[in-house]
Amino acid sequence: MLRRLWHFLTDSRNLTIFGFVALALSLYLGAEVLEVALIWALALLLLAFVTWLGLWLWRRRRARRNAQALGQAILNEAEIAAAQAASSSTASNTQQGELDAVRTGMLAAIETIKTSKLGLKSGAAALYELPWYMIIGNPAAGKSSAILHSGLQFPFADGKIVQGVGGTRNCDWFFTTDGIVLDTAGRYSVVDEHRGEWFGFLDLLKKYRRKAPINGILIAVSIAELKGDPDVGMQLARSLRKRVQDVIERLEVFAPLYIVFTKADLIAGFTEFFADAERSERERVWGATMPYQRKLPTADLLSFFDQSFDELHDGLTELSLANMAHRQRKTMAPGVFTFPLEFAAIKPALRAFIATLFEENPFQFQPVFRGFYLTSALQEGEPVSASSQQVARRFDLAFAPAPATAPSGARQHGYFLLELFRKVIFADKHLVATYANRARLRFKYAVFFAATVSLGACLGGWSWSYLGNRQLVANVEADLNKVVKLQEKRLDLQSRLEALEILQDRIEQLEAYREQRPWSLRLGLYQGDLLERKLREEYFAGARQIMLTPVAGALEALLFEMNASADQLQPTARTPQTPGAASPAAAPAAPRNVQYQAASATNVEDAYNALKTYLMLADKTHAESSHLNDQMTRFWRGWLEGNRGAMPREQMIRSAERLLTFYLAQIGDPSWPRIEQKLALVDQARENLRRVVRGMPARERVYADIKARASTRFPGMTVARIVGEQDQALLAGSYAVSGAFTRQAWEKFVEGAFRDAANHELQSADWVLKSASTDDLTLEGSPEQIEKNLVAMYKADYAREWQKFVQGVAVADLKGFDGAVQAMNRLGDPQSSPIAKLLTTIYEETSWDNPALQNAQLRKAERGIIAWFKETVLRRAPLQLTASPGVNAQLDPARLDKPMGPVGREFAGVGKLVAARDNNASLMRAYLEALSKLRSRLNLLKNQGDAGPGARQFMQQTLEGSGSELADALKLVDEQLLTGMSDAQKQAIRPILVRPLMQTFAVIVAPAELDINKTWAAQVYEPFQKSLANKYPFAPSARIEASNLEIGQFFGPEGLVAKFVTTSMGPLVVRRGDVLAPRTWADMGISLSPQVVARFPGWIAPLGAGGVAATSTAAQTVFQIQPSPAPGTLEYTVEIDGQQLRYRNTPAQWTNMVHPGPQGAAGMQGARITAVTFDGRTVELFNEPGQFGLKRMIDAASKKRKDGGVFELRWARGEVAVAVDLKITSSAETTATGAGGTAAVQEQGFRGMQLPETIVGAPASVPVIAAAAGVSP
Repeated sequence: MLRRLWHFLTDSRNLTIFGFVALALSLYLGAEVLEVALIWALALLLLAFVTWLGLWLWRRRRARRNAQALGQAILNEAEIAAAQAASSSTASNTQQGELDAVRTGMLAAIETIKTSKLGLKSGAAALYELPWYMIIGNPAAGKSSAILHSGLQFPFADGKIVQGVGGTRNCDWFFTTDGIVLDTAGRYSVVDEHRGEWFGFLDLLKKYRRKAPINGILIAVSIAELKGDPDVGMQLARSLRKRVQDVIERLEVFAPLYIVFTKADLIAGFTEFFADAERSERERVWGATMPYQRKLPTADLLSFFDQSFDELHDGLTELSLANMAHRQRKTMAPGVFTFPLEFAAIKPALRAFIATLFEENPFQFQPVFRGFYLTSALQEGEPVSASSQQVARRFDLAFAPAPATAPSGARQHGYFLLELFRKVIFADKHLVATYANRARLRFKYAVFFAATVSLGACLGGWSWSYLGNRQLVANVEADLNKVVKLQEKRLDLQSRLEALEILQDRIEQLEAYREQRPWSLRLGLYQGDLLERKLREEYFAGARQIMLTPVAGALEALLFEMNASADQLQPTARTPQTPGAASPAAAPAAPRNVQYQAASATNVEDAYNALKTYLMLADKTHAESSHLNDQMTRFWRGWLEGNRGAMPREQMIRSAERLLTFYLAQIGDPSWPRIEQKLALVDQARENLRRVVRGMPARERVYADIKARASTRFPGMTVARIVGEQDQALLAGSYAVSGAFTRQAWEKFVEGAFRDAANHELQSADWVLKSASTDDLTLEGSPEQIEKNLVAMYKADYAREWQKFVQGVAVADLKGFDGAVQAMNRLGDPQSSPIAKLLTTIYEETSWDNPALQNAQLRKAERGIIAWFKETVLRRAPLQLTASPGVNAQLDPARLDKPMGPVGREFAGVGKLVAARDNNASLMRAYLEALSKLRSRLNLLKNQGDAGPGARQFMQQTLEGSGSELADALKLVDEQLLTGMSDAQKQAIRPILVRPLMQTFAVIVAPAELDINKTWAAQVYEPFQKSLANKYPFAPSARIEASNLEIGQFFGPEGLVAKFVTTSMGPLVVRRGDVLAPRTWADMGISLSPQVVARFPGWIAPLGAGGVAATSTAAQTVFQIQPSPAPGTLEYTVEIDGQQLRYRNTPAQWTNMVHPGPQGAAGMQGARITAVTFDGRTVELFNEPGQFGLKRMIDAASKKRKDGGVFELRWARGEVAVAVDLKITSSAETTATGAGGTAAVQEQGFRGMQLPETIVGAPASVPVIAAAAGVSP
């Protein structure tokens, strides 16, 4: 039972089925774990099955081909032998007929094998599938007789066995239904001269039966040869061992070895002993089969032989006794009694032969011994009794062989052969093992080690990928936990925006991993897709709450209001705009800090755009990112402002823009969040708008339709698209130009569409209003006039679009000194500067409406060609090119005088910057060279290690206006680049050019302040701490008193403090009497501590006899103000007691001021606020002279309390409004009671006073007393 189970489990067919089942389960479980679609697992399983099937068919085809080749080779050998025999002059007719019969028998044998049961099953591979055995031995050893008389079935119809059935006379092929036996010529075993033929025969087997050339080896040895001279038997064993070694080496197999001792009938008494044996007894195996062992020591083998031979002898003895008992009254032949003795006598000879054959030799392979067997095929010889000879010699008698007594018929039986072949030899056909030679062994080792290394690499790679993906999952989990903690117990807008930014950063990282992910996340274990899907769900849920819901609410409110006041809707001069279109009203460009204009429910354009946005948010099939970006910002900003709380407005704007940009970039995502539209509201809004649009002129409808079609055909223009991904962090834009207002749209569609509309009827459909219209403008006038009007409308809108685009461009804040260096390396690169890309693109998009610029370029090209011809060919100096047709055949004189259009007029300044001049160098190139010099200066400061001294020198040079790359660049911008531009063009272009300079100056302030503080600490603070800080009056409890000389070293007009301010801070500050104020460049400079400003007059005042300041000052209130952007103004000025703050809508800083004003400013007491509008008017918002001017100015303002003790003060007159933030850092009351103030100096001298550790930088936080300045909540 166990054996059957073992065969069932080890069967190759069953193993194949088990393998496919295991593979299917593995693929299914893998698909479940990795969340891969089941179709991929089925595809892999099908691929594996097809691969296996192809391999099986290929192997079957190869086996069939080899079998056919083997059969053909056998036939070829027979044909060659027949031809040789036929050509021999000595061949007789009888021999020729015998050869023909041999060949015919060969063909019949092969055909019989193929048509047998095995042949029907295996087809042409039957010869290959049958087991093959080789029998070797001495000539006349009885090899062929043993096979022919074995009782096996030979496939010959007539039953006649002809020795030599084969193609050559060197090897006989015996075909049986159980297997094929190759009977080799006896000379191969004993004659070394025939080794070439022997090797050729082995190579033939190896060629056509690669898998198993043979299944076993039979060594046939005649007992008569072994009974003779012992040396002959040992020599025969050695020769046969060589032939076995040849078989192992040439065929590369370890085949089991069967020792067949033939002619056992020559043992005296054999015939008589087995004369009465039945057929079944004659067919049995007489010998011993050893359990299969690949390696067996010779001693164990001989021990097995001795034991087995003794068992055989004991069996013969018992059988002899049984025969004698059975034949008690009959005459018995002597052999019945003597055969066991004769059998025992041959044991030494057989044992010596086997010992020699299997002798251990380190230079030869050890054969695989399977067993030894005794057989008899023919009983023809006359046996000689060894025991009788021994008795005759012992007693000196004459030996006479006994006459044969067995009947003649018994001599032709085959003994002990049939079951030997069928049950032992052919049954062991699967015991053959492949032997690997040195080259193959090395190859197998190489394959094994390569597979091991590959498996190790795969396991290592998978482990690495697993750890990487686990870390990725942990990072995402940490982000989610951070988001949860960030919003825990907080419901403000800032926490939500920051949480969404965290999620967005991770989603953008995972998006990048789609295209190129690290190897540590690959190898089939990537979990980013699942994580990204989860993060997107969380992100879109948050975006829906803080963006979609408020925007949808604002849109619905506007549509409700529009429907309620539908009777107030009137046709406007311009139809609703396409995404990103400008307002139809011609208004000056708004400054960058002005918020979006509120939408009006009675304005058809606003209502149309609101409805279009509402429908796009509900159905993304019509979504246009440029339109949504414009309108969603417009309807979202009110909610953002109302929920901003303490969040800085600039941070809120950046976060909101980033959120909106990412949201619009995900329109193609199936999970893109949408709103649920109110169908009744939409239907009513459509009806109201259709009623109004029907009353619009046909020209307006045609114009709007052409713009709408152009906006969908051509991509919009954004700053990100112009500068590229690598520079998006340097330049940002808050406005996207619709694709309808690009040069590509104008040249490829709009211009032709206007011409077609002026000459043909136009049919259009509006999906927003669900309406269709047919307009024929040819009925309104001449085609030329209609086209001219359409072009004029388009150019006006084109100019407004690009004005808004330019006004929305901003240079991002440079993050620290290192960030400024990196940013300037990009901005100052003449080859790839994003500013140059931006202005060049603006020029290219707007120059098509400026014939002067185009003609100038053509003139320059013509001038270059003519000048080259004159100089090179005619050897004449070139003359100035004129507009003569004879000189310039390409220029139309009428076009030279064509005026520029609205687009070219508005952006003529940009063309001036970008267009090349006579020396092929543009003003923009000069600006980039200035930025390049600034970049070199910053890199020089960075490479110094400590940038403080260099930054302070750079700042000083900039303030003085000499030797500074910043000053030179600003001078270039104001005196060359902006010269000749209109005020509107300057306001649009100057911030783009100046902002990098201002940002650079801002980042060098901090290192300069740090260097000043280091110098202050080394020259003033530390010496003061060592010499005066622990002495009276600076330490009231000290017993050692500071002398006037020691105090004078630090304080007074000649003290270290005064000298430090004069030498180290002099170029960076403005000193008005005893009051210090920072020198500014672009409203930026170092920050003086309010305590330093308040105490400085006492530090430098002349000392009296007691070491007290000789002068006294009135108690002062020290405060700071920070300006805020003022819409509608170019700049505004705040003057308080002679102290002036001038603000030009640039990044604001806190400015220190004191009240009452500094010494020497008594005649300038009072407060005054003035502003300059865009049209150049100066508006005075407040003016109150006298010492109470500041108090009245605060009283006149509308006040709002902020966090941190800050108050917002706002003054307005007409449409102009100005706002500043006020923070009191030291009031008159606190200085009067505290140490170190001027009042304290007056009353107590230097008692308890200490110098600050830093003199410049961020002010320290002190209690704020609002009442000191009269500020009320």
